[in-house]
Amino acid sequence: MKFLQLVSSYAEYGRDFLAQNPDFSSRSYAEQNARLVEDGYSLVHLFGRYLGAHGFESQIVFTDIEPAQKQWLKENGLSVRRPEHWRHEIAAHQVNAAKPDVLYITEPVGFDRRFLELLDPKPRLILGWKAAAIPEGTDWRDFDVILSNFMPTVARARELGARDTAFIIPGFPEKLADELPDEGKFLDVSFIGSVSSEHPTRNAYLEFLARSTVTNRDGFELGYYIRTAEPHLVPPAVKARNRGALWGRGMYRALKGSRIAINIGIDLAKGETGNMRMIEATGLGTFLLTEHKDNIRDYFEPGVEIETFTSQAELEAKVRYFLHHEDKREAIAARGRARCLRDFSMERSLGQLIGIIRQHLPEI
Repeated sequence: MKFLQLVSSYAEYGRDFLAQNPDFSSRSYAEQNARLVEDGYSLVHLFGRYLGAHGFESQIVFTDIEPAQKQWLKENGLSVRRPEHWRHEIAAHQVNAAKPDVLYITEPVGFDRRFLELLDPKPRLILGWKAAAIPEGTDWRDFDVILSNFMPTVARARELGARDTAFIIPGFPEKLADELPDEGKFLDVSFIGSVSSEHPTRNAYLEFLARSTVTNRDGFELGYYIRTAEPHLVPPAVKARNRGALWGRGMYRALKGSRIAINIGIDLAKGETGNMRMIEATGLGTFLLTEHKDNIRDYFEPGVEIETFTSQAELEAKVRYFLHHEDKREAIAARGRARCLRDFSMERSLGQLIGIIRQHLPEI
């Protein structure tokens, strides 16, 4: 069974990755691709990295890393008709060459039906993942299943033409925490994520915390690692604390090195939570302090495995309390990690994904 995963990434990730790997462009495509996989971008979503152990012939393609994609094109003696559309045309060449039974697209907005029309032959099963806002004009006809852990996406997918939907939570690779260096806790509080017009609540919390008395005491290490395509929306207090976006293993190192990891979701989710930072922080054994949502107990038990807040005052009070009560903080973090590895592990998620594949391709 052939499985191919298309991974889209932020332009900033590609820029930062290439700056940190100056010899990248001189390598073969196989070497470049292996280095990208090892870097761990969007690791909880990289099912293709782990399916080989389950009998799949698996490939991962990073659609936005231009040197790698153009190296593949060169090695295979192919070209693109419209250079400005190289991302889609090269990815289509790669899918057509691989002839996968299952195609899994982690950005089915940018790679929707208009991309799928470039494929010949079409894979037997086409899956897409989305757990965020869906722009108008998105076309999910030709997608067999849209996967999500975000109920608004599940509800919207069929309206956009998807034949089926499935609720699935990407999983945490159990060995990741041990693979990262043991650097101790070098950040008191961290926030790693994006700031945009879709995150007004997040923006307000981050600004409040940056100005709070607890984070402005001498020696306090507040680590904001923020990516934004809308810099004008970043409050000055947040901008002053921003250390720049982190990706892959660099991001996981900062999460592991945090005494407290703050999490605030997207406003579109309204009363729902479940973003991947919750899984990543707890999986690394870091104390998670997250905005309280109606379905939080579907993931973790507040006060036992994580802690939550419902206001700016409560956020500051709990940061202050848990920084001064290390034993209680670390006990909650340990229980959070145990829950993550039990209920949200990569192996569990792979089992769910394989079940979905078998449901639609029962002969495998």
